[in-house]
Amino acid sequence: MTDPTGTPGTGASRAEGRGRRAAGRRKAYAAISGTVVLGTAGALVAAGAIAAPSRSELAVPPPATGVPAGVLTGVCPEPLRLLAGNVTSTDAEFSPVSESASTAVTTAVVGAAGASLPPARLSLLNSGEAVASLAENDEVPLAGTRLAGVLAKQKVDGVTAFEAEPAGEQPATANAVMGYTATDGDLAGLAAANCQTPSNDMWLLGARTTVGATAVLRLNNPSVTAATVDLEIFGSDGRVEAGGSRGIVVAPGQTRSIVLAGLASGQESAAVRVRSSGGPVSAFIEQSILRGLTAGGVEIIEPTAAPAPRQVITGVALQSPEATRALQKQEGYESVQPVLNVAVPGTSDASVHLRVFGEKGEVDIPGGGIFSVPAGSVGKIPLAELPAGTYSLDLSADVAVAASAVFSRGTEPEEPVELAIAPADTRLGSEHLAVAVPGGSSALVLTAPDGDAEVRVRAVGANGTLQEEKTIKVPGGRTLSLQPSDLGSGDLAAVLVSAVGEAVYGAQLVTGEGPGISVLPLPEGTSGSRSIQVGIGY
Repeated sequence: MTDPTGTPGTGASRAEGRGRRAAGRRKAYAAISGTVVLGTAGALVAAGAIAAPSRSELAVPPPATGVPAGVLTGVCPEPLRLLAGNVTSTDAEFSPVSESASTAVTTAVVGAAGASLPPARLSLLNSGEAVASLAENDEVPLAGTRLAGVLAKQKVDGVTAFEAEPAGEQPATANAVMGYTATDGDLAGLAAANCQTPSNDMWLLGARTTVGATAVLRLNNPSVTAATVDLEIFGSDGRVEAGGSRGIVVAPGQTRSIVLAGLASGQESAAVRVRSSGGPVSAFIEQSILRGLTAGGVEIIEPTAAPAPRQVITGVALQSPEATRALQKQEGYESVQPVLNVAVPGTSDASVHLRVFGEKGEVDIPGGGIFSVPAGSVGKIPLAELPAGTYSLDLSADVAVAASAVFSRGTEPEEPVELAIAPADTRLGSEHLAVAVPGGSSALVLTAPDGDAEVRVRAVGANGTLQEEKTIKVPGGRTLSLQPSDLGSGDLAAVLVSAVGEAVYGAQLVTGEGPGISVLPLPEGTSGSRSIQVGIGY
């Protein structure tokens, strides 16, 4: 998908922008309680004075209470920067990147049917300074008609947050992505990530802390409440106990950067669990590799799906085994072999069954695809012998596991090699908004491992126009790659995706100049107003 160019909003002072941002976040992160506390004034009555009424045998479910839609907030990772100073320390110090490095954010918002387009804005997290905004649109379209707005390729130099107001009682359908590109220097390559909805518990898998590899964990707190973060780290030999991994305080509106080598050095693939109390946080891992004087790839690791007995990963684009073996002949290039990382956080070993789906159907795996991973560790399943192509990986285990795929791209000796880390996806539902990545070209990769399914896609054009909906069949047990021309016409800024039928999983596969490659899971979907059951008891 090709990105349009957005125009920053004007007319609002910084002070007003900060005020709106703070008010929005207070709404977004206000605690919603499922218990109603009733206070009464009056005389107390002795317990024996009134006989308790007889118990009814009729079960009455608690009533459903509507939850007011709040401001949708996402945090975009900051631009990649070179680590300076002592890399074994947990505190990060950074030096400037190359002159060719460019970081931009694209935001898209889609209004509800028959409703005006809700306002949205992109601002710097630490200061609240506005980068760009979509003003509230008073235009009310005809019934059944939807409006969309786009802020594209907004240049940024720090952590940003996007906010979208609700559309009446419905949360906004919105998303933003960050794209980084550089053609020279130690951080040459392409990296991209969705702007993340903050959470109190998440897993990031695939970080590397061996010689030449740098992994920096970025914790961002967009709320008005301080967050206290605890980290759990798992490696190939089990849980890593490290001082300084507990009680990490992230102040409101602030970012903490932690060098993972200072907590767990020498790990070829580490899993990091991030749990916060107090305010929710976003978490990204900035991963880069340098082999001698040659750039070995950059990537932004996003959270993977929570541990579960089944995990599905899409968008694994492998080059030919011959090209990978040619790279591995060079000293220090052993890690370019593609692998599937499986983390087992529990106390029981995992028996994992792996199925691989290509564009023509299921691909045979040596040994029947059965593997064992020790409890409390991260295991690696090789993917090096798969032919060139785009694949989906379907894992089934007898215990809960987390998973991600790591692969590289590059064929020329002594030329830069690119790195991609594909996290596990969650099952698609309604209203997933995939946004075009600045600096790259995106393909939508889908799989339906259990049987035939359908997805409905609706492209958002460069000018914010919603195009006609298309229905696309996803054959069971295959991987389907859709190019921008399959989704809509002209320059596309985003696409709405909804799935029906059997389970469907999907991701964005982003490619750029040279070997540039990155994988983004589709963001969480939005589906109408929400309610909770409120039980009143004593």
